Amino acid sequence: MNKPEFSANFKKDYIAYSAIVIFFMIISFELFIAVFIPAHLEIEGVHGQEVARQEMIGRFDVIRRRFLRFRSKREYATDEAKIIANSLTPLADYLREYQYQIQLKDIEEIDSAISGLYEFYVHLEKQGAYSSNLKLNNGKFIKILEKEITGTH
Repeated sequence: MNKPEFSANFKKDYIAYSAIVIFFMIISFELFIAVFIPAHLEIEGVHGQEVARQEMIGRFDVIRRRFLRFRSKREYATDEAKIIANSLTPLADYLREYQYQIQLKDIEEIDSAISGLYEFYVHLEKQGAYSSNLKLNNGKFIKILEKEITGTH
């Protein structure tokens, strides 16, 4: 048998095998990255939201506990703290029961409200109550009522 004169005699060599292996490794790695990174980011987002939720509940509990334990010698400050603490108790129950339905936007709003509560707490500590005992000058009203009752003008 005669061999053709211009044919090349291809040898199986390591460079060709290495190129094929590297090619398939690159394709596999790209597919892995295309699937892994979005899945990983979604998991991280879920975990991030869960962390934000737990931190928000923790901050809420801290400020609620502060209002529950608040004592002051200033008039009305302790009463205002009790009113706030009593109004926060049902909200604490709600947050415990429905914490997994709370979205990130809601967490941000609740955090903003907690910041406002903290500012109010600091005001109670430093300056006392917002409310004060107003003394009414009711002498004029009593005289008017007496005139109407007695029928004299």
